[in-house]
Amino acid sequence: MKKLYNAFIMLFSILSFTACVTEVDDVFDKNASQRVEEAINDTRKILEAPANGWRIEYYGDTSYGGYNLLVKFEGDSVLVAGEKVADSHKAGFGADGKLLKEKTHYKIEQSMGVVISMDEYNSIFHYFSAPKNEDGIGSAGEGMDGDFEFRLVSATAEKVELKGKKHDTKIVMYPMDENTSWDQYIKEVGETQEFMSSRSYTLSLKKGEEEVEIPAGSSYRRLYFRDKDEEGNATVVYAPYIVTPKGYTFYNPVTVGGVEISGFDKADTQEYFEATGNNTVKLITEVPQLFTTLTTSQWFISYEDMGEYGKAQWNVLLEKLGKADNNKRARLYYAAIGYHSSKYQGFFMQAGNESYNGGMVFSPVKDENGNTLGDRVTITRDPRAENNSKNCDEKKKYQKNVNGIKSAMDPFCGGFGHTFQLETDNLRKPTYIKMTDVNDPTNWIIVHADAKQFPFGDLDNDNKN
Repeated sequence: MKKLYNAFIMLFSILSFTACVTEVDDVFDKNASQRVEEAINDTRKILEAPANGWRIEYYGDTSYGGYNLLVKFEGDSVLVAGEKVADSHKAGFGADGKLLKEKTHYKIEQSMGVVISMDEYNSIFHYFSAPKNEDGIGSAGEGMDGDFEFRLVSATAEKVELKGKKHDTKIVMYPMDENTSWDQYIKEVGETQEFMSSRSYTLSLKKGEEEVEIPAGSSYRRLYFRDKDEEGNATVVYAPYIVTPKGYTFYNPVTVGGVEISGFDKADTQEYFEATGNNTVKLITEVPQLFTTLTTSQWFISYEDMGEYGKAQWNVLLEKLGKADNNKRARLYYAAIGYHSSKYQGFFMQAGNESYNGGMVFSPVKDENGNTLGDRVTITRDPRAENNSKNCDEKKKYQKNVNGIKSAMDPFCGGFGHTFQLETDNLRKPTYIKMTDVNDPTNWIIVHADAKQFPFGDLDNDNKN
C-alpha cells in the first residue's frame, strides 16, 4: 500500500511539472533571440513614426538643468538639432539664421534590455557627454555628465522614457507637433528663456493665512530656494528645469515651504510667474543691488580678466602651485568668490586634489548720509570661516602663503581689505561683475557667472605640446 501511495505521489508530481512547463511554453512561444529582435523592431518603428521627429528633454548632471534636443530617426541614422548652450557651442542657429542640424549613425541593440546608442560622434548631441566640455562646464574628465547610451524604460506613440546607461538620469521624449517647425520651436524656447530668466527671485506662497516669501536664485537651468526645514534650520531646495515655449518644467516636482511645485508658466509680465496649476504660488523676479548679487552667488575667476595688481599676485600662486603636489605641479582647476554655503562667504579654489575655502567679509559701503551704495563693496578676510581640509591647517597655510593661497586672495581682501566699485552687463541677469579697486585702478577683476575651468588657461598646463 505504501509503495502504491509513493507511486501515486510521483505520478502526480510529474503531471504537475508537465502542466507548468506547458504554461511556460505558452507564455514564451518564441525563443529569446526572436523576442529580442521583435523588441528592437517595435522600438525602431516607434522611433521612426513621428513625421516631425521627437523632442528630447535631455539632462546630464541635473545641476546644469535640462535642454531641448530635436531628433528624427530614419533607418540607422538620426538627425539632431538643439538649443544654443554657450557661445562656442555649434548648436542653435547659424550665421544665416537657420537652425543647425547634424546627421549621424545610431543603433538599437540588446544589453540587459533594449539600448539606444548614439554610437557615432555628433557635435550637438555629444556636447553634453564629452569628458571635457568645450565651454569648461563641469569637472575635468566628466564634463556635464551626460549619456549617449540609454536603456529603454517604456515606449509608446505618445512618450518614450529612457535612463542613461552610465549615469541613470531620466530622459523623456515627446513627438513634435507636425505643424511646428524645428526652427520655430527652438526660437520660442529661446524667447521664453530670455523673458523669464533672472539671477534672483523671490518665491511667494501661502502657509495657511500667512504670506511667506522665500529667497530664490538660478544657476544654469536650476532654481534654488533658501528654505527652512521643520526644525527651522536653513536648507536649500534645488529644482532643475527645462524651458519650453510655455515656461519652466521641473525635472521632478519639489516641495518648498510645504507646497509642491512642478514648474512655472510664462506670463504676460516679467514681474512674476505663477506655479503650474497653482496661481497662489508666484516666482517674483528681482533686480537686487550689485552688492547683493555678488554676495549671494558664486562668481568665477580667470587670470586673464585681472589687472596688473591681480596678475602679479596670481603669478606667485602660479609659481607655488608648480611644486605643490609632491614637488610637481598641482594644476588650478577653478577659483571663485561669493556665496559658499549657509555658513559663510568667501574665496574657494581647487588645485590638483586639494581644495581650499577662505572666509571673507563682504561689507556694504554707505554714503555720507548713511545710505547704502549698492554698487560698492569692501572685502576683508574672515579667519573665523576658514575651512580646514583633511590634510592641513588652513589658517597656517594662509599665513605662510603655502601654495600661494594668500597671494590668490590678496587682490580681493589683502592687507586691511579693498573697496571696489561694481559694474555689470545686465542688472537682472548679469553674466559678469567687474570689480575696480577705488584706491588702485590697476587692481580690477572681472568675475563670471558661469564656471571658468582652468583659470590660468595653458599657463599651468605642463603637458601642452
